[in-house]
Amino acid sequence: MRIAVVGGVASTETLIRSLIYHGFEKIKVWGYEPEEITYVSGWRDLRHLSKVRELPFEGFRHVTECEESLRAFGPDILFVVGLSQMLPKSMMNIAAGVNIGFHPTALPHGRGRAALAWLILQEKNGAATFFELRDGVDDGPIFVQEPFVITDADDAAEVECKLLAAEQRALERWLPRLVKGQLSSVEQDHNQATWLGRRAPEDGWLNWRASRIDLIRLVRASAPPHPGAFTFCRDHKIIVFKASFAERAEIGVPGRILRVYSDESFDVQTGDGILNITKWSTDNGWTPRVGALLGYYTESEVFELRRRLDKIEQVLQDIYTQEMGTSS
Repeated sequence: MRIAVVGGVASTETLIRSLIYHGFEKIKVWGYEPEEITYVSGWRDLRHLSKVRELPFEGFRHVTECEESLRAFGPDILFVVGLSQMLPKSMMNIAAGVNIGFHPTALPHGRGRAALAWLILQEKNGAATFFELRDGVDDGPIFVQEPFVITDADDAAEVECKLLAAEQRALERWLPRLVKGQLSSVEQDHNQATWLGRRAPEDGWLNWRASRIDLIRLVRASAPPHPGAFTFCRDHKIIVFKASFAERAEIGVPGRILRVYSDESFDVQTGDGILNITKWSTDNGWTPRVGALLGYYTESEVFELRRRLDKIEQVLQDIYTQEMGTSS
């Protein structure tokens, strides 16, 4: 049985290792190699893994680049796992047998994008789901589904670990059947389907007027392997990785830093209480100080920009007047 694997993240790596463990020998890997790996959550170097495991490998940036070599390989099964790009219709008939996708939710619930972040934000449990790829979005029959539980303390990295463990369990149950050519599946109940929209790095912006619970969920959902939640302090950008509730009878302006501790963690006022920011980073030397304001107050910022612009215009006008007077 010839197996093609297309992907580029941790779940792809888990699949490849499991296929090898269960005796699949004719495996070729197409690994996603983006220009900038920072913006690909959970990216894995499948070129290195393939070299170590002595598997043929090809890198790509867009999945359409793989079409010719996939047809030449002639897979019986095509796995597309851990790839945000859609497989075009022209590639759906490459595999002699079936195209198989992977999704971290309990399909038909949670079809779509950025599932790990949405699971945290919506406080939903997940599931490692292998399903048949069709023309639609995550709507094909399910081969195997292994649930996992998300707690209100889990961040994105912890959810990813739970997902990979669930994926491993699912493959342990399923691959012994697949190696025998057994491909039984169960159609999804499409009436129960829900969809998740795309998320981008800028969606990690922290609005300090929001509630503490919403802010802390956003911090957890945006944590590595995602780019991180963020805020601003004047011309500094601060990435927030961890936060916790601070309980005390103090009231401040939303976004104002109320206390700074010896370990450089700090307390900040939110819309309904105080958060302690326990892990953060910045690349430009910013340090927290009591009284500093995080985020921007739009009207104040616009006023300051207009005031500075008026000064610049006045200077330019003075220079122009001076030059005109000199020339005359």
